[in-house]
Amino acid sequence: MSDLASVMSWLGIFVVCTPLLLVVVLGISSLLKWQLDEQTITRSVQAAIISGLAAAVAILVLMLIDGTRHVVINMGAWVEIPYYHFSIKFVFDRLSVPMAILSFLLTGTIGAFAARYMHREPGYNRFFVLYALFTLGMVVTSLADTIETLFVGWELVGLSSALLVAYYQERPAPARNGLWVWIVYRISDAALLLAAVVLHHMAGEGDFDRLLGTGPWPDGRASLSEVQALVVGLLFLVAAAGNPDWSPFPAGFPAPWKDRPPAAPSSTARFPFTSVRFCFCGSVRSLNVR
Repeated sequence: MSDLASVMSWLGIFVVCTPLLLVVVLGISSLLKWQLDEQTITRSVQAAIISGLAAAVAILVLMLIDGTRHVVINMGAWVEIPYYHFSIKFVFDRLSVPMAILSFLLTGTIGAFAARYMHREPGYNRFFVLYALFTLGMVVTSLADTIETLFVGWELVGLSSALLVAYYQERPAPARNGLWVWIVYRISDAALLLAAVVLHHMAGEGDFDRLLGTGPWPDGRASLSEVQALVVGLLFLVAAAGNPDWSPFPAGFPAPWKDRPPAAPSSTARFPFTSVRFCFCGSVRSLNVR
C-alpha cells in the first residue's frame, strides 16, 4: 500500500470514528448520570462534525489529486462460517465520499440549529445522544460496502428517528407517533433484510464491491443479471419507502410537528426523515448494473 493510500485509509477510519466517539462520549455520560452542560455538549458536537467533515473533504481532494477512485476499509469478518461471512467494510469512492460530506453538512446544520432551539430544554443531553446516533447511522449508511453494514447504519437511523419523534415521551401523542414510526420502519427493515438474504443466496456474500461492480464506480460491471438486480432493487425500493417523507402509505401517518408545545424540537426531529432519503438511495449500488 502506497503512503497516499495509507493516509486515505486512516482518514477514512477517522471519518467513521468521529460520530462513533461522539455517541460514546454523550452516551456514557448519560449512563453514568454525568450532567454535561450545554456548552460542553455543543462543543463536542461541533468538534465531531467539523473534524469528520474535514477528513471526508481531505479524502476527496486526495482522490482527485492522485486519481484514486476506490478505497476499501475492511474492519474484518465478524462471523465466518461455510457459505457465509459477515464483515464490516466501508468504501470510499466518488459516490460515497460526496454522500458522506453531504451527511456531515446536513447533520451539522441540524446541530447548529438545535443547539439554539433546544436551549434550556430539560432533555438537551438526551436529544443530542439521539442526534449522535443518527449522525453515526447516516455516515455508516453512506459508506457501507456490505449489505450487513448498510443494515446496521439503517437501523441506527431508524431507531434515532423514531425516538426523536417521541422526544416528548411524557405526552401521549408524541409517544404514540414515535411507536407508529417505529412500526413503519420495521416493515421497511424486513424488505432490507430480505434483500440481504437474496444477495447472499445469489452470490454467497453481501459485499457491494464484488456483487454490484468489479471496478470503481461508475465503471464497474455487475456480477448480477438484470433480473436478479431488478429483484434486489425492488426490495431496496420497498425498504426506502419506509421513509415517512415519501412513504406510499401517507394516510394517517403521524405528523408530530403539527401538535407540539411552543418549545418542542419537532421541527428538528423532522430533519432526519428528510435527510435519510438521499443517504439511503446513494448507498444502494444495485441500480448501477450495466
